[in-house]
Amino acid sequence: MAEKLPNLDSKYIVPEDKVNYFWENGFVVLKNVLSKKEIGIYRNEIKNAANERNKNNEKSFGGAFSQALNIRFDSKGVEKFCLSKRLGKIAADLTKVKATRIFHEQALFKGPGDTKTYWHQDQYFWPLNTRLHIGMWMPLIDLTKDMGLMRFVIGSHIDGELNGISISSDSENYYNNLIKNKNMEVYELDSINAGDCTFHFGWTIHSAGINISKNMREVMVVTYYPDGTKVGKLDNDSRINDAKNFLGGKKEDEIADHPMNTIVYQQK
Repeated sequence: MAEKLPNLDSKYIVPEDKVNYFWENGFVVLKNVLSKKEIGIYRNEIKNAANERNKNNEKSFGGAFSQALNIRFDSKGVEKFCLSKRLGKIAADLTKVKATRIFHEQALFKGPGDTKTYWHQDQYFWPLNTRLHIGMWMPLIDLTKDMGLMRFVIGSHIDGELNGISISSDSENYYNNLIKNKNMEVYELDSINAGDCTFHFGWTIHSAGINISKNMREVMVVTYYPDGTKVGKLDNDSRINDAKNFLGGKKEDEIADHPMNTIVYQQK
């Protein structure tokens, strides 16, 4: 008999100093957002849906990981995780808004030997006219540094778009030069446990290392934006594609309120 899915509507209190840190640095690490039992059960739901999508074992972005997008539409369990009020309220608290919507989710599985995830800004891909589009990155198992963990360029969100390009060796070189020339600091996770997570702004430069371990790095990503946000400029192929697939085909300057972009938290 399948194990009952835990309810994830209870509140997780984000301390004020964590909110301030997030705004100042562009990212934050939060501990014990899900309990060991909760993440263990939802890991099975996410892993089953991701493995079904990844049967052909295709790798994304030059062999960085296997990627399964929008799998909440394949699994009621994954949907319950992605639309949970606990995660939605954290996103709202961090961005200081009253209501937040889901943009999309990704199961990112980086296998042994998979390459680094090159430096990039997520909002190069995201077609929304807001600086408050954020992403959550949550490991499904305990991770160690040799598995390819997240690293963030501190304060890199402040200047917004830095004219980078899609995830590639070219973006790696571009942002490496930018980091060096501007003498920017990098924060890299040393380890992180299942049920902990990071959040980062869409303009925060980030990457992840090579998985040199013998284990699969299992991570779930969910991205959020404030209710009332409009679709931004559809000025590259990635943004055109994302508006079609993750915003229900909404057009530039329309309110991004398609039924697929559920409100996951609304202040009463």
